[in-house]
Amino acid sequence: MKAMVAAAAALFALSAHNSLSAQVFCASGQAQVDSARDELISVLGNDSQLAKEIRQEQKIASANDLAKMTLVRDRAVCSRVASRIDHPLPVGAAVVVLSVGPLYYVREPDQKKGTGVITDRDFKVVARLGAAVDGVTQTGRPPER
Repeated sequence: MKAMVAAAAALFALSAHNSLSAQVFCASGQAQVDSARDELISVLGNDSQLAKEIRQEQKIASANDLAKMTLVRDRAVCSRVASRIDHPLPVGAAVVVLSVGPLYYVREPDQKKGTGVITDRDFKVVARLGAAVDGVTQTGRPPER
C-alpha cells in the first residue's frame, strides 16, 4: 500500500511539473536569443571531449552546421522542450528554444538554477548546462585562481 501511495505521489509530482512547464511561451526577444545562441555555440563548438561526442552522435559536422540554428516559435515544441528542465517553471514563463541540426536547446528563463538543456528531436535530454555550484564550473573543474 505504501508503495502505491509513493508511486501515486511521484506520478502526481511529475504530472504537476509537466503541466506547469507545458504552460510556457516561446521567447523571441533579440537579446535573449542572441545570448542563448552565443551560449550554445560556446558549448557545442568547443574542443572538449563531451562537445566532440555530442557533435559526432548528432551528426553535426562543422561550425557551419552550428551557425544554421533557428529560433523555435512553435509553442507546443517550446513547452515540450521546457518540460525537460529539472524543476517547474512559473506559469506563463517564456523560454528561448533554438533548433540546431537534430537538437533543441532550451534556455532557463531566470538562469539561477541552471542555464539550459539540450535535447534530441524525441525530447530526450542530451546535456544539461548549469551554473557553477560549490566552487565547480560548468566544465566540472574548480575555477582557476
